[in-house]
Amino acid sequence: MGNSIPRFPLLWGETPLEPLPRLAARIGVKALWIKRDDLTGVALGGNKLRKLEYLLGEAKSGDCDLIITGGSPQSNHARLTAGAARKAGLETWLCFAGRHRGKEQGNLFLDRLFGATTFLTGVYGSRNLLVEMEKKAAIARDRGRKPYVIPVGGSTPTGDYGYVEAWREWRSQVSRRNLPSIDTVVLAAGSGGTLAGLLAGKTILPAPVHLIGVSVWQKEPVLREEVIGLANGVLKRMDRPERVNEGEVHVTDRYIGPKYGVPSEGGIRAIRLLAETEGLLADPVYTGKALHGLIDLARRENWTDKSVLFWHTGGSPALFTHASAFTQDGSQR
Repeated sequence: MGNSIPRFPLLWGETPLEPLPRLAARIGVKALWIKRDDLTGVALGGNKLRKLEYLLGEAKSGDCDLIITGGSPQSNHARLTAGAARKAGLETWLCFAGRHRGKEQGNLFLDRLFGATTFLTGVYGSRNLLVEMEKKAAIARDRGRKPYVIPVGGSTPTGDYGYVEAWREWRSQVSRRNLPSIDTVVLAAGSGGTLAGLLAGKTILPAPVHLIGVSVWQKEPVLREEVIGLANGVLKRMDRPERVNEGEVHVTDRYIGPKYGVPSEGGIRAIRLLAETEGLLADPVYTGKALHGLIDLARRENWTDKSVLFWHTGGSPALFTHASAFTQDGSQR
Protein backbone atom coordinates (compact mmCIF):
# COMPACT_ATOMS: atom_id res chain seq x y z
CA MET A 1 0.00 0.00 0.00
CA GLY A 2 2.82 2.42 0.84
CA ASN A 3 4.14 2.49 -2.71
CA SER A 4 0.66 3.44 -3.97
CA ILE A 5 0.70 6.77 -2.10
CA PRO A 6 0.85 9.44 -4.82
CA ARG A 7 4.18 11.30 -4.94
CA PHE A 8 5.05 14.71 -6.31
CA PRO A 9 8.86 14.66 -6.76
CA LEU A 10 10.74 17.31 -4.79
CA LEU A 11 13.95 15.37 -4.08
CA TRP A 12 15.95 14.29 -7.10
CA GLY A 13 18.27 11.87 -5.39
CA GLU A 14 19.57 10.79 -2.01
CA THR A 15 20.78 13.33 0.52
CA PRO A 16 24.47 13.00 1.44
CA LEU A 17 25.73 10.85 4.29
CA GLU A 18 28.99 12.44 5.46
CA PRO A 19 31.55 11.70 8.19
CA LEU A 20 32.31 14.33 10.86
CA PRO A 21 35.75 13.21 12.10
CA ARG A 22 36.83 16.48 13.73
CA LEU A 23 33.61 16.90 15.68
CA ALA A 24 33.74 13.22 16.66
CA ALA A 25 37.21 13.73 18.13
CA ARG A 26 36.08 16.82 20.05
CA ILE A 27 33.08 15.16 21.70
CA GLY A 28 34.65 11.74 22.24
CA VAL A 29 32.65 9.30 20.09
CA LYS A 30 34.15 6.51 18.00
CA ALA A 31 32.58 7.80 14.78
CA LEU A 32 30.11 10.53 13.87
CA TRP A 33 28.10 10.89 10.67
CA ILE A 34 25.57 13.41 9.41
CA LYS A 35 22.56 12.79 7.15
CA ARG A 36 22.15 16.00 5.16
CA ASP A 37 18.40 16.51 4.88
CA ASP A 38 19.21 20.20 4.98
CA LEU A 39 20.19 19.71 1.32
CA THR A 40 16.85 18.57 -0.04
CA GLY A 41 16.80 21.37 -2.60
CA VAL A 42 13.56 23.34 -2.79
CA ALA A 43 13.15 26.57 -0.77
CA LEU A 44 16.52 26.20 1.03
CA GLY A 45 15.80 22.59 1.95
CA GLY A 46 14.80 20.70 5.07
CA ASN A 47 13.14 17.54 6.29
CA LYS A 48 9.58 18.64 5.52
CA LEU A 49 10.16 18.19 1.79
CA ARG A 50 10.20 14.42 2.26
CA LYS A 51 6.72 14.71 3.77
CA LEU A 52 5.54 17.24 1.21
CA GLU A 53 6.34 14.90 -1.68
CA TYR A 54 3.46 12.71 -0.51
CA LEU A 55 1.19 15.41 0.90
CA LEU A 56 1.32 17.39 -2.35
CA GLY A 57 1.04 14.17 -4.31
CA GLU A 58 -2.20 13.39 -2.50
CA ALA A 59 -3.43 16.97 -2.96
CA LYS A 60 -2.76 16.95 -6.69
CA SER A 61 -4.29 13.50 -7.14
CA GLY A 62 -7.45 14.93 -5.58
CA ASP A 63 -7.41 17.95 -7.93
CA CYS A 64 -6.94 20.39 -5.05
CA ASP A 65 -5.94 23.93 -5.99
CA LEU A 66 -5.09 25.41 -2.59
CA ILE A 67 -2.83 24.26 0.25
CA ILE A 68 -3.63 25.44 3.78
CA THR A 69 -1.18 24.89 6.61
CA GLY A 70 0.27 26.74 9.57
CA GLY A 71 2.77 27.14 12.35
CA SER A 72 4.72 29.95 13.94
CA PRO A 73 5.54 33.01 11.79
CA GLN A 74 9.08 31.62 11.47
CA SER A 75 7.94 28.06 10.71
CA ASN A 76 10.28 25.99 8.52
CA HIS A 77 7.32 23.83 7.55
CA ALA A 78 5.34 26.85 6.37
CA ARG A 79 8.27 28.12 4.30
CA LEU A 80 8.87 24.76 2.66
CA THR A 81 5.17 24.23 2.01
CA ALA A 82 4.89 27.64 0.34
CA GLY A 83 7.89 26.94 -1.88
CA ALA A 84 7.03 23.33 -2.71
CA ALA A 85 3.41 24.24 -3.46
CA ARG A 86 4.59 26.80 -6.03
CA LYS A 87 6.66 24.09 -7.68
CA ALA A 88 3.48 22.00 -7.82
CA GLY A 89 1.49 24.91 -9.28
CA LEU A 90 -0.60 25.42 -6.14
CA GLU A 91 -1.43 28.45 -3.99
CA THR A 92 -0.76 28.47 -0.23
CA TRP A 93 -2.56 30.00 2.75
CA LEU A 94 -0.55 30.06 5.97
CA CYS A 95 -2.24 30.32 9.38
CA PHE A 96 0.20 31.66 11.96
CA ALA A 97 0.01 31.21 15.72
CA GLY A 98 -0.30 34.27 17.92
CA ARG A 99 -1.11 37.92 17.31
CA HIS A 100 2.24 39.26 16.10
CA ARG A 101 4.29 38.30 13.05
CA GLY A 102 7.50 39.97 14.18
CA LYS A 103 10.04 41.30 11.70
CA GLU A 104 9.64 40.24 8.09
CA GLN A 105 12.87 38.31 7.88
CA GLY A 106 14.00 34.69 7.74
CA ASN A 107 11.20 32.26 6.94
CA LEU A 108 8.49 34.93 7.03
CA PHE A 109 10.31 36.89 4.33
CA LEU A 110 10.58 33.73 2.22
CA ASP A 111 6.86 32.99 2.69
CA ARG A 112 6.12 36.39 1.17
CA LEU A 113 8.62 35.79 -1.63
CA PHE A 114 6.78 32.60 -2.55
CA GLY A 115 3.53 34.57 -2.69
CA ALA A 116 1.82 32.84 0.23
CA THR A 117 -1.23 34.48 1.81
CA THR A 118 -0.73 34.75 5.57
CA PHE A 119 -3.16 35.06 8.48
CA LEU A 120 -2.63 35.75 12.17
CA THR A 121 -4.97 33.49 14.13
CA GLY A 122 -4.48 34.72 17.70
CA VAL A 123 -4.34 31.09 18.90
CA TYR A 124 -1.51 28.81 20.00
CA GLY A 125 -0.95 25.07 19.84
CA SER A 126 -1.12 22.60 16.96
CA ARG A 127 -4.70 21.51 17.61
CA ASN A 128 -6.01 25.07 17.87
CA LEU A 129 -4.19 25.99 14.68
CA LEU A 130 -5.76 23.04 12.90
CA VAL A 131 -9.21 24.35 13.88
CA GLU A 132 -8.29 27.72 12.34
CA MET A 133 -7.03 26.01 9.18
CA GLU A 134 -10.31 24.15 8.82
CA LYS A 135 -12.19 27.45 9.17
CA LYS A 136 -10.13 28.90 6.33
CA ALA A 137 -10.77 25.75 4.30
CA ALA A 138 -14.53 26.24 4.74
CA ILE A 139 -14.21 29.83 3.50
CA ALA A 140 -12.19 28.62 0.51
CA ARG A 141 -14.82 26.00 -0.37
CA ASP A 142 -17.52 28.67 -0.22
CA ARG A 143 -15.48 30.55 -2.82
CA GLY A 144 -15.37 27.55 -5.12
CA ARG A 145 -11.85 26.46 -4.20
CA LYS A 146 -10.74 22.91 -3.42
CA PRO A 147 -8.39 23.16 -0.41
CA TYR A 148 -6.07 20.54 1.05
CA VAL A 149 -5.29 21.06 4.74
CA ILE A 150 -1.88 20.03 6.10
CA PRO A 151 -1.55 19.97 9.92
CA VAL A 152 1.39 21.63 11.65
CA GLY A 153 4.66 20.00 10.64
CA GLY A 154 3.01 17.89 7.94
CA SER A 155 2.75 15.12 10.52
CA THR A 156 0.10 12.80 9.09
CA PRO A 157 0.32 9.15 8.03
CA THR A 158 0.63 10.30 4.42
CA GLY A 159 3.37 12.85 5.14
CA ASP A 160 5.31 10.72 7.58
CA TYR A 161 5.57 7.97 4.96
CA GLY A 162 8.31 10.14 3.49
CA TYR A 163 10.50 9.14 6.41
CA VAL A 164 9.77 5.45 5.96
CA GLU A 165 11.40 5.95 2.57
CA ALA A 166 14.17 8.00 4.20
CA TRP A 167 14.94 5.07 6.52
CA ARG A 168 15.22 2.77 3.51
CA GLU A 169 17.45 5.31 1.75
CA TRP A 170 19.82 5.63 4.69
CA ARG A 171 20.08 1.89 5.29
CA SER A 172 20.78 1.39 1.59
CA GLN A 173 23.57 4.00 1.72
CA VAL A 174 25.19 2.23 4.67
CA SER A 175 24.95 -1.14 2.93
CA ARG A 176 26.16 -0.02 -0.51
CA ARG A 177 29.14 1.86 0.91
CA ASN A 178 29.96 -0.96 3.34
CA LEU A 179 30.11 1.53 6.20
CA PRO A 180 30.82 0.49 9.78
CA SER A 181 27.72 -0.16 11.84
CA ILE A 182 25.96 2.98 13.13
CA ASP A 183 24.21 2.18 16.39
CA THR A 184 22.68 5.52 17.46
CA VAL A 185 20.70 8.15 15.51
CA VAL A 186 19.90 11.55 17.03
CA LEU A 187 17.50 14.10 15.53
CA ALA A 188 15.35 17.08 16.47
CA ALA A 189 11.72 16.32 17.27
CA GLY A 190 9.01 18.97 16.99
CA SER A 191 5.63 17.62 15.92
CA GLY A 192 7.21 14.14 16.00
CA GLY A 193 6.48 13.07 12.43
CA THR A 194 10.07 12.65 11.27
CA LEU A 195 10.92 10.41 14.21
CA ALA A 196 7.64 8.53 13.74
CA GLY A 197 8.38 7.84 10.08
CA LEU A 198 11.87 6.60 10.88
CA LEU A 199 10.49 4.32 13.62
CA ALA A 200 7.91 2.93 11.21
CA GLY A 201 10.69 2.35 8.69
CA LYS A 202 12.79 0.60 11.32
CA THR A 203 9.81 -1.61 12.20
CA ILE A 204 9.50 -2.71 8.57
CA LEU A 205 13.24 -2.91 7.88
CA PRO A 206 14.79 -3.76 11.28
CA ALA A 207 18.31 -2.71 12.25
CA PRO A 208 20.10 -2.59 15.64
CA VAL A 209 19.86 1.19 15.82
CA HIS A 210 18.85 3.35 18.80
CA LEU A 211 16.75 6.34 17.66
CA ILE A 212 16.70 9.38 19.96
CA GLY A 213 14.40 12.35 19.41
CA VAL A 214 15.48 15.61 21.05
CA SER A 215 12.33 17.60 21.75
CA VAL A 216 12.29 21.29 20.86
CA TRP A 217 8.94 22.06 22.49
CA GLN A 218 6.91 19.13 23.80
CA LYS A 219 7.37 17.40 27.14
CA GLU A 220 8.57 13.79 26.97
CA PRO A 221 5.25 12.02 27.78
CA VAL A 222 3.30 14.11 25.27
CA LEU A 223 5.89 13.74 22.51
CA ARG A 224 6.21 9.99 23.10
CA GLU A 225 2.45 9.54 22.79
CA GLU A 226 2.37 11.66 19.62
CA VAL A 227 5.20 9.68 18.04
CA ILE A 228 3.61 6.30 18.83
CA GLY A 229 0.30 7.41 17.33
CA LEU A 230 1.93 8.84 14.21
CA ALA A 231 4.20 5.83 13.66
CA ASN A 232 1.33 3.38 13.96
CA GLY A 233 -0.77 5.62 11.73
CA VAL A 234 1.86 5.29 9.00
CA LEU A 235 1.99 1.51 9.38
CA LYS A 236 -1.80 1.33 9.21
CA ARG A 237 -1.78 3.59 6.12
CA MET A 238 0.58 1.08 4.52
CA ASP A 239 -1.62 -1.89 5.50
CA ARG A 240 1.22 -3.28 7.59
CA PRO A 241 0.47 -5.50 10.62
CA GLU A 242 3.45 -4.31 12.69
CA ARG A 243 3.07 -1.74 15.46
CA VAL A 244 5.46 0.49 17.41
CA ASN A 245 5.21 0.22 21.21
CA GLU A 246 6.16 2.68 23.95
CA GLY A 247 9.43 0.95 24.76
CA GLU A 248 10.77 1.65 21.28
CA VAL A 249 10.29 5.43 21.47
CA HIS A 250 13.22 7.30 23.05
CA VAL A 251 12.83 11.05 23.47
CA THR A 252 14.24 13.71 25.78
CA ASP A 253 12.97 17.18 26.68
CA ARG A 254 16.17 18.15 28.52
CA TYR A 255 17.41 20.47 25.74
CA ILE A 256 14.41 22.67 24.93
CA GLY A 257 15.99 25.67 26.63
CA PRO A 258 13.92 28.74 27.61
CA LYS A 259 11.03 27.79 25.32
CA TYR A 260 10.20 26.86 21.74
CA GLY A 261 11.66 29.25 19.20
CA VAL A 262 14.12 30.81 21.66
CA PRO A 263 17.80 29.85 21.29
CA SER A 264 19.44 28.03 24.19
CA GLU A 265 22.99 28.57 25.45
CA GLY A 266 23.83 24.91 24.85
CA GLY A 267 22.38 25.05 21.36
CA ILE A 268 24.44 28.13 20.49
CA ARG A 269 27.62 26.41 21.72
CA ALA A 270 26.79 23.32 19.66
CA ILE A 271 26.20 25.39 16.52
CA ARG A 272 29.53 27.15 16.98
CA LEU A 273 31.32 23.84 17.52
CA LEU A 274 29.86 22.29 14.36
CA ALA A 275 30.72 25.39 12.33
CA GLU A 276 34.27 25.61 13.68
CA THR A 277 35.10 21.90 13.33
CA GLU A 278 33.28 20.89 10.14
CA GLY A 279 32.21 24.08 8.34
CA LEU A 280 28.55 23.06 8.58
CA LEU A 281 25.58 24.99 9.93
CA ALA A 282 22.83 24.04 12.36
CA ASP A 283 19.98 26.34 13.41
CA PRO A 284 19.12 27.67 16.89
CA VAL A 285 15.49 26.47 16.99
CA TYR A 286 15.74 22.81 15.98
CA THR A 287 19.04 21.26 14.92
CA GLY A 288 21.24 23.29 17.27
CA LYS A 289 19.27 22.03 20.26
CA ALA A 290 19.34 18.47 18.92
CA LEU A 291 23.09 18.70 18.40
CA HIS A 292 23.47 20.00 21.95
CA GLY A 293 21.55 16.93 23.08
CA LEU A 294 23.83 14.62 21.10
CA ILE A 295 26.99 16.23 22.48
CA ASP A 296 25.76 16.22 26.07
CA LEU A 297 24.51 12.63 25.92
CA ALA A 298 27.80 11.49 24.36
CA ARG A 299 29.74 13.01 27.24
CA ARG A 300 27.40 12.10 30.10
CA GLU A 301 26.76 8.54 28.92
CA ASN A 302 30.34 7.90 27.74
CA TRP A 303 29.64 7.13 24.08
CA THR A 304 33.33 6.47 23.35
CA ASP A 305 32.52 3.12 21.74
CA LYS A 306 29.50 4.33 19.75
CA SER A 307 29.09 5.21 16.08
CA VAL A 308 26.52 8.00 15.91
CA LEU A 309 24.46 9.59 13.14
CA PHE A 310 23.13 13.13 13.44
CA TRP A 311 20.10 13.51 11.15
CA HIS A 312 20.19 17.15 10.02
CA THR A 313 16.60 18.32 9.43
CA GLY A 314 17.39 21.81 8.08
CA GLY A 315 16.21 25.20 9.32
CA SER A 316 19.05 27.47 8.17
CA PRO A 317 16.93 30.67 7.76
CA ALA A 318 16.58 30.82 11.56
CA LEU A 319 20.29 31.60 11.82
CA PHE A 320 19.64 35.02 10.33
CA THR A 321 16.49 35.63 12.36
CA HIS A 322 18.39 34.89 15.59
CA ALA A 323 21.79 36.37 14.69
CA SER A 324 21.79 38.50 17.85
CA ALA A 325 21.88 35.32 19.97
CA PHE A 326 25.40 34.71 18.68
CA THR A 327 26.79 38.01 19.95
CA GLN A 328 28.52 38.56 23.25
CA ASP A 329 28.64 42.02 24.84
CA GLY A 330 27.22 43.43 21.62
CA SER A 331 29.97 42.11 19.35
CA GLN A 332 30.51 38.93 17.34
CA ARG A 333 32.88 36.49 19.02
